[in-house]
Amino acid sequence: MTEGLRTPEGVYSWAESFTNLEKNTLPADKRSFRLDRMRSLLALFGNPHEALRIIHVAGTKGKGSTAVLIASVLHAAGVRTGLYTSPHVHSATERISLQGEPPRDDLIVGLGRAIKTAIDALPAEGMPGHFAPTTFELLTLLAFLYFRDAGCTDAVIEVGIGGRLDATNVVSPAACVITPLDLEHTDILGDTLELIAFEKAGIIKPGAPVFIGFQAPAAREVFQKVCTERGAPGTFLDEEVGAIDARVDARGTSFTLRLGKEPPVDFRLSLVGEFQAENAALAYLTLRRTRPEILPAHYRDGFLSATLPGRMEVRSGAPVIVLDGAHTPLAVTRLLESFRKICPGPSILIFGSVSGKKPMEMAAILAPAFTHIIISTPGTFKESNPREVAEIFSARNPATRLEKDPREALRLARELSGGRMPILVTGSFYMVSEVRKLL
Repeated sequence: MTEGLRTPEGVYSWAESFTNLEKNTLPADKRSFRLDRMRSLLALFGNPHEALRIIHVAGTKGKGSTAVLIASVLHAAGVRTGLYTSPHVHSATERISLQGEPPRDDLIVGLGRAIKTAIDALPAEGMPGHFAPTTFELLTLLAFLYFRDAGCTDAVIEVGIGGRLDATNVVSPAACVITPLDLEHTDILGDTLELIAFEKAGIIKPGAPVFIGFQAPAAREVFQKVCTERGAPGTFLDEEVGAIDARVDARGTSFTLRLGKEPPVDFRLSLVGEFQAENAALAYLTLRRTRPEILPAHYRDGFLSATLPGRMEVRSGAPVIVLDGAHTPLAVTRLLESFRKICPGPSILIFGSVSGKKPMEMAAILAPAFTHIIISTPGTFKESNPREVAEIFSARNPATRLEKDPREALRLARELSGGRMPILVTGSFYMVSEVRKLL
């Protein structure tokens, strides 16, 4: 029965009723990241991913921004391009877009009903591993079907978690992109950069070019080895691009880069942050090497029109509020550098991180930099312990308060600001989502 699937929200709610590995709520023996289920789902619908020319993007920091920038440039060049990203900030509808626009409601509902009908018809043992599809697998199937049926020729697909066993890793990409790594999802991917790099390198396919952002030596060595083993031409950003001269302001980022022996080029981003210039450089390298027909004007238009909620998102007003979903030590380090460029004086931090992250390391970076710190709850989607996080930050900055209710945290921050001190909201996309809804 598909009566409940009358709206896109109904489709996504139905998908959410399945096991959601983004929540990490399954015991280890059931937390089965595997590709045979995803391949079986796609086969039910004629393998829609095979109709698309795909750029596959993995990494820790900047993979969402890099994916958005690549898709935006392709759109500016007149290429009908789908974009699949995760996580979302407010609604799962944000994960699927076409030409920078949200998906059509009627097409999402029709496809959702078709998927449900097919799933309901399966016998209990019909899925590999005798395990029902996961939420992410269903959303990934929905994205591939949407892009095919909406007439896309190209798609930019962001990896969910890791790479090797991620549901998106069923594609034969035209190119792979790997952004900088950091320690994340260590319970799933491993607790060293080498182990995480091995999982990310799982998207590298024989013969498909790979474009790799700035990496620590340990990760770089893994990528070089895997590229050689699989006969995949690997190109490292730092070997192709010299210093990136970036200038940040509250409305965006201007930067100059030189690719190889080409003349330097100037670009402007609506995205704020020096690290966004690095993401744009990686996007530029990828497309210059794989789509030489794209003109400089397409890059300029595409870079300027690219937007992404919750990534160094500046809300002007009294006070200025900056929202960013940084949730690793590397990410908050880069965020703080860019935040200080546009807000150099005293400021206030609203911070909330989910369990399993590294609040100790993030506190060491952030706590000394703020006049007031408010620790709050990053929603209920994932488990969190705001009291423990508050104790960690208090040990490094006594001007730390615990306010579990995000609404009260924002009210208190505005009161302390007096309309003058800017406010930074970070620690997770879930924390950003809570405050963004209030704004």
